[in-house]
Amino acid sequence: MRLSKRMEKMQDKELLRLMELADDSDMISFAGGFPSPETYPLKEIRESFLEVLDSQGRDALSYSATSGYLPLRKKLAKRMNDQYNTMLTAEEVIITSGSQQALDMSGMLFIDKGDIILCETPSYLGALNIFKAYGAEFLAVPTDSEGMIPEALEERVKEYRNRIKLAYVIPDFQNPTCRCWTAKRRKEFMSIMQDYDIAILEDSAYSDIAYEEMERPPLISLDVKGQVINCGSFSKIFCPGFRVAWICAKKQMIEKYMLLKPSIDLSSSSINQRMIDVYMEKFSLEDHINEVIELYKKRRDLAIETMKTSFPQCVEFDLPKGGLFVWIRLPEGKNTRTLLERALLKKVAFVPGGSFYTTKGKENEIRLNYSNMSEERIVKGIQILGEVMKEFLG
Repeated sequence: MRLSKRMEKMQDKELLRLMELADDSDMISFAGGFPSPETYPLKEIRESFLEVLDSQGRDALSYSATSGYLPLRKKLAKRMNDQYNTMLTAEEVIITSGSQQALDMSGMLFIDKGDIILCETPSYLGALNIFKAYGAEFLAVPTDSEGMIPEALEERVKEYRNRIKLAYVIPDFQNPTCRCWTAKRRKEFMSIMQDYDIAILEDSAYSDIAYEEMERPPLISLDVKGQVINCGSFSKIFCPGFRVAWICAKKQMIEKYMLLKPSIDLSSSSINQRMIDVYMEKFSLEDHINEVIELYKKRRDLAIETMKTSFPQCVEFDLPKGGLFVWIRLPEGKNTRTLLERALLKKVAFVPGGSFYTTKGKENEIRLNYSNMSEERIVKGIQILGEVMKEFLG
């Protein structure tokens, strides 16, 4: 069978094999970026579902508007406005089937073969794979713990301004590194980008999972030209199984996404949207998020303390201020794909950091997830990984 050329650009077989291995119940997997099922508010979800079925059953089980359930879009716009002093309306919000659909539609909307996407280095693997499928080329901007480096950004934008179609960024607790842009860097980024006709895709999937207070205005709140498309999701703060996420942008941009969505899925799940809307009406989403944060912070602290006592001293890592990952650095020249092979023999899995770069060569890093794991398995898995590292590093 002759397949499309885009299949050559999709996720490599090594990572697919890893995800299959991580499904093994005996495997202690730090590989996924999954929320913990313990956080799902089952009682409240059951009550909300029953209310939807009792009061809106036939409508809930039918197709919904392509843009999404209006009461839910109103709530999302209000939540953004209350938290970040934006001035969004429901007409500037569209519901998507997970944030991956928002990324896919963005690739479809902006990218022709050979177009350039600006991105952080490293960046989210799932987005890179989507954009590769549309024939994008990547221009990675040097990024430190505070965000994209403004001088490097300006240099690259000036040089490639005619080919850059999109900037893809994750300012809050980035996947994979969990770094968070400072408010200063956000303002500098927007100051530079407003001089160019380049769309900005702001991935905010982790923005609510913050372990400490800090000033971090979303880029959409600093947008003066209508460049920013902000993507949010219920997957990390509520339940991923509902596949309910959203895009916020100026109305003229939302209209472009609206042209694409009917050809993809007609509309997102009606009953799931209505259930979440009822949940937000009857219960406090913010209280639930605070409970989620409390659990993940406890697991983060446990993971970090265990790494301090179990990992070789030459292995470096930072304390994440939010999100679901720890980014680990082995000495230069060490390949964590080889380390992974050894760890898998001991029934421990992680994701090699090289997979998150747009170019090959950086292979000495690891992304480790701590949210979807019991405290006992966190300790056991990190201790085993530490022993494997000591043997590997010699």
